[in-house]
Amino acid sequence: MRSRFENWRLLGLGFWQAWQIIAMCTDIVAPTSGFLLDRDSALVVLLVLMTLGYLAVVLASRQLAPFIRRRAAYIAASLLMTSGTAAMPLAMMFFVGPAGFALFIFAAACASLGNALLLIMWGELWSALATGRVGRHLYASYTFAFVLFFAIYFLPRLLAVAAAALLPILSTLALYACHREPRREPSVVPLDVRTIPVARLLLCLFVISVIWGLTQGMVVTFAVGDEFFTAKSLLLAGGGIGAITLSMVVSSSPSEALTLYRPVIPAVLVGIILLLLQPAVYPFLGSGLIIMGIYCLDMLIMLVSTDIAFRGRISVALSFGLAILVTRAGTLVGSVSADAFMFAPFWSTQLRTDVCLIAVLLLAVIGMLFFTMADVQQLYVTPRTQKADESLDQKCAAVAAMGNLTKREAEVLLLLARGRSIPYICDELHIAQGTVKHHVSNIYRKLGVYDRQGLLDAIEQGGVGKSALT
Repeated sequence: MRSRFENWRLLGLGFWQAWQIIAMCTDIVAPTSGFLLDRDSALVVLLVLMTLGYLAVVLASRQLAPFIRRRAAYIAASLLMTSGTAAMPLAMMFFVGPAGFALFIFAAACASLGNALLLIMWGELWSALATGRVGRHLYASYTFAFVLFFAIYFLPRLLAVAAAALLPILSTLALYACHREPRREPSVVPLDVRTIPVARLLLCLFVISVIWGLTQGMVVTFAVGDEFFTAKSLLLAGGGIGAITLSMVVSSSPSEALTLYRPVIPAVLVGIILLLLQPAVYPFLGSGLIIMGIYCLDMLIMLVSTDIAFRGRISVALSFGLAILVTRAGTLVGSVSADAFMFAPFWSTQLRTDVCLIAVLLLAVIGMLFFTMADVQQLYVTPRTQKADESLDQKCAAVAAMGNLTKREAEVLLLLARGRSIPYICDELHIAQGTVKHHVSNIYRKLGVYDRQGLLDAIEQGGVGKSALT
């Protein structure tokens, strides 16, 4: 039996994510012993430049997207990130004065621009994949990223810097190797993006990201005396994401978007509460849960925003890039606010508690009223185009004809529409599990959907691939 993660190339995003963790959570890229800036100041500089990097890529997308079709974009992304990653620690450790500061800014700007370009290109790939297992591969990539992170974290500094500089190259090579991955067909009935409450959802993403930046900025006050606080927090976050990945392999979910959304608000909210518990015996538990929730949010953004762009026939770089730009801007605002609070004369433990409690309240309100499971589900529902009195068999037959499905694929489609599992379909049609999965993948590709929920929506709406028109 072939592995659910047979498309190993799709794990290449993990190299990019490992770089992101190293750059933002350790002193490997921005050493604390540098002559120019301390770690906190260097992190703020990186956040500012990363935000500007995403803005630059979004603006450039109007003329250059899709980047994934341009060989020069692969070269630029890898060279910018690699050279910037190698130059930043050199500038921090061996240079002083204006010349050293200018070198660090230039190196950080190169790394940030390459970082934004590479992630947008990965988003362009995810948008068109026809595997039906995009969510699982996203989780697997992030789990792989944590493995890479800890492998590099404990290396001697020079080796760690070299390994971090190599990660963008590996990620770019893996992305380039994905050009033969099967693509799904665009929908005949495109999603009307005007029905999506874009402003409300982006505002929620911004607020959650501000809370993330605030907690990460203040978390050092919870970690006093624990030199392995960051490592333990990341180990917990990686273990949580790994557990979710395993659960997605064992049992399939009807909607990958909902699976990605479920941990976000609860994990961040509970994590903040754990940080506030007194005495805080294990504060890394709270920090780890917050990190896990935010990384789940990142994956949700990548999955949903790229899918919306594909179904709405708009630029992936614009949709996904705008969402990421909003989250990075929110993180920057939160981090700068945390620094301002902690260095203010009125800073106190009580103020820290008050800020965290306000964050908990905001998260609860967002999760209950403004960014709910129903909101995520609604992103995959468009007005029906079929008659209400049509039977399920008639709907499936019509969609199968429009999508040019084979007779066997049409049989599998009907069983999927009736809620049957893969093992059940194997027994019903007397075919191997690998054969059923191959049929399911072909059905997803021809109908232009990601997962089971998208398939059910396509059956209700009659929105299938362009191949149906030819």
